[in-house]
Amino acid sequence: MTWLNAFIIVNLIGIGSNLDNTGVGMAYGIEKIRFPHWVNIIINFLGFFTAFLGAYMGEIISQYTSKNTGQLVSCIVLCGVGLFILYTAYLHPLISNKTSQIKLKKPGFKQAILLGFGLSFSNIAGSFSATITNSMSLWTIVISISAWGYFMIFFGNIIGIGVVSRFLGKYSSLVSGFLLIGVGVHQII
Repeated sequence: MTWLNAFIIVNLIGIGSNLDNTGVGMAYGIEKIRFPHWVNIIINFLGFFTAFLGAYMGEIISQYTSKNTGQLVSCIVLCGVGLFILYTAYLHPLISNKTSQIKLKKPGFKQAILLGFGLSFSNIAGSFSATITNSMSLWTIVISISAWGYFMIFFGNIIGIGVVSRFLGKYSSLVSGFLLIGVGVHQII
């Protein structure tokens, strides 16, 4: 794998693992709530550790499997997470017929912890799949996921007030799901 290909993949995994963060930032921005930097740091501190956990598990498992098996597992994990994101964002609301309006307030420590764990599921899958294929170093992928996590909440919050948020907010899960599926398919190509 060339350095350019590795650079693109590591950033796509970082972005794909954190597009849901953009949606969170936008949700608060639409309500005219400025997302505090210290809350963003706590969320991505938890994201850092979950990404590390996934990458570490991927490195351990990669020692006992062939590269082809690792690529297949990586594809399955990333595609599974992508499909799960698409299901929870689009299909589940149609099936459940439940609509609930949640009034957002300025996030504090408790919300930071809950959001940190809630947004970390895709971090585990992304870092696991990147290291199980033996193509990415543990620290490269963990730092990419953590950095993009912070940036995506910040970015989402900044654009949350504008017209762009209504477009991105509606389709961020769609883009995230297909981006992770695309990276997963790329693992076996």
